[in-house]
Amino acid sequence: MALLKNKLFQLLLVILVLQAVILYLNRPKEGRIVLRIPNNQGIEELWTRGEHLIASEMGRGYHIFEWGNLGAAGRTLPTLYSPSLLLPDERILSVKEKRGLVFENSPGRTLWIPMDERADEVLLEADASCGLIVAVCRFDKDAAVEYRFSRVDLEQELLLEICTLRGERDFLLRKVLAADGQESIFLAGTKGGRAYLGVIDLSEKALRWEKVYPEETEFYTICFLADRGLLFAGSRDGAVSQIDAADGQMLKTIPLVPPRLEKTKLRTIQRVVLSPDRKVLAASCDPSFFLVDIDSWRLVRQQQVSHKIISGVAFSPDGRYLATSDIRGSGVIEIFDLTK
Repeated sequence: MALLKNKLFQLLLVILVLQAVILYLNRPKEGRIVLRIPNNQGIEELWTRGEHLIASEMGRGYHIFEWGNLGAAGRTLPTLYSPSLLLPDERILSVKEKRGLVFENSPGRTLWIPMDERADEVLLEADASCGLIVAVCRFDKDAAVEYRFSRVDLEQELLLEICTLRGERDFLLRKVLAADGQESIFLAGTKGGRAYLGVIDLSEKALRWEKVYPEETEFYTICFLADRGLLFAGSRDGAVSQIDAADGQMLKTIPLVPPRLEKTKLRTIQRVVLSPDRKVLAASCDPSFFLVDIDSWRLVRQQQVSHKIISGVAFSPDGRYLATSDIRGSGVIEIFDLTK
C-alpha cells in the first residue's frame, strides 16, 4: 500500500512539473505573442488579408486569426488536396491528384478543370485579391525541365495557356509571384547552377526577360514594390538584392547572414515581404528576422525567434506587428511588437 501511494505521489509530481514547464513555455514574453496550433504538420506560409492573419499548414488547410484579437482561438479550414489556394470568400481551390482543379469548402458549386497532362509538380499562385490565379505545371523530361504557365478562369472553368519555359534539369523555380495590379508574373530560382530571375508578360504571353546572376547561387524568394518598379530577391547566400524589374539589373545587395554561423549552417533567406507602408523590407533566415530600410538600404533591426526554420513572415495591417512561423510540426506562430 505504501509503495502504491509513493508511485501515485511520484506520478502527481511529474504531472505538476510538466504543467509548470508548459506554463513557463507559454508565458507572455516582452514584446511578443505566441500562438500554438496543435497536431499540425508545420506552418508553411503566413499572410495578411484584410484584418486576418492566415496560416497555411502543409497539406492540411488554413488557420485564420484576427489581428485585432490574437488572444482568441483561430478558425480552421481543412483541405483534402494539395497544393491549394484560399480564395477571399473562403472557398478553397485545390489541385486534385495533379489531374485537375476542384473546389473545396464551396457549398452549392462544384468545379472540375482538367489538366491536359499529369504534371510532376503543380503550383498555384495568385495576387492578393485572387483576381489573377496562375497554375504552373512542371514536367521532368529526360534531359530537360518544362514549366507550363496557365491562367485559371474560374467563371468559364478553363485553363488559359500563357507560355512555356524550358531549361536543363537544373532549371528550378523556387518562387512564382503574381503581384496585385500587374500584368506580369515574376520568377525566382536557379538555372545553370546560378541564381535566376525572369518576368513573364501576361498581355504578350511571353517571357519579357530572364537573367542569371553569377554572384549568387540561387534566389529563393522575391517580393515586388510596384510604385518603384523594384524586385527584392533573397538568396541562399544570406543576402537580399534590389533588382530593377524593367530589365533585371542588380542595383544593390545587402548581406544579412555571415558566411559562418556558430549554431547553424543555414544561410538561405526564406522569405522577403514588404511592410504595409512599403518603407521596410522584412527578411528571414533561421533563427532570425531582419528589417531593412528601403530608402537607406540599411539593416535597422535583427531579432532572434524562438522556433526553427522560419517559413512564414507577415506584417499586421498597421505594420506594428510581424508574425513568423515554424515549418516543423511545432505549430508555433510568434508575433513581435516592432515598437518595442
